Amino acid sequence: MLNGNNCYLLVAFLRMDFSTAVFHCRRPPVPVRWPLWLLLIWLCWHFAGQEGLYADTKHWVPESLTGMAQQQYDAKGAARIDAWRQALDGLADASESDKLKGVNAFFNRELRFVSDEKHWGKDDYWATPYEALGSDGGDCEDYVIAKYYSLRQLGVDTSKLRITYVKAIRLNQAHMVLTYFPTPDAVPLVLDNLINVIAPASERGDLSPVYSFNGDGMWLERMKGQGIRMGNPNKLDLWTDLRIRMNQLGMDL
Repeated sequence: MLNGNNCYLLVAFLRMDFSTAVFHCRRPPVPVRWPLWLLLIWLCWHFAGQEGLYADTKHWVPESLTGMAQQQYDAKGAARIDAWRQALDGLADASESDKLKGVNAFFNRELRFVSDEKHWGKDDYWATPYEALGSDGGDCEDYVIAKYYSLRQLGVDTSKLRITYVKAIRLNQAHMVLTYFPTPDAVPLVLDNLINVIAPASERGDLSPVYSFNGDGMWLERMKGQGIRMGNPNKLDLWTDLRIRMNQLGMDL
């Protein structure tokens, strides 16, 4: 049975008040059964891990964005932002392969394709994931940006991800996809809003690569390897502008 000191210790553990917990742990305890102390230790470890996870996922998609979307767009826009947050929560402990599948499926399902000219009144506009989901529309660049950001926040290394410009041969137009390199010399996997299946680039004969970039660099792309490095992505005005707007939303691209 817990005495006063042990009850206080349990509350401290549950509230994550570690300084209080450590102080009371140093005091000579009243004799208590070992299973109870093991339970206290487990509760401390379990809730500490959960607290850290929740803190991370809330940072990935700040809760304040829901209220912003409600005011700037509508209730459906706010609901899509919440759904995004919940999707990342659910994928936080998944394997890297499942993270790719989950993120790709979420945005292909939730984001409606609309051209920049029709949706934003501009020839080319790179929307933040907040803008795309909130306004219920985006083009191929917006799918890729949202997937890239989400996977990076889920712990996929930047070096494995490339925002890749291609020519969609059947459509005879410029297109953008996200490519994922499991290893530096591997044939990348292609995450595309045109199809839901994540396939190796070698199986996407309908795409012809042009160049790619991520937060670390730019490459002349070959789709069957790392490509030829050609500079800094911050030279791309649309990318720089996007990063500024993402930062203003509390999200680091």
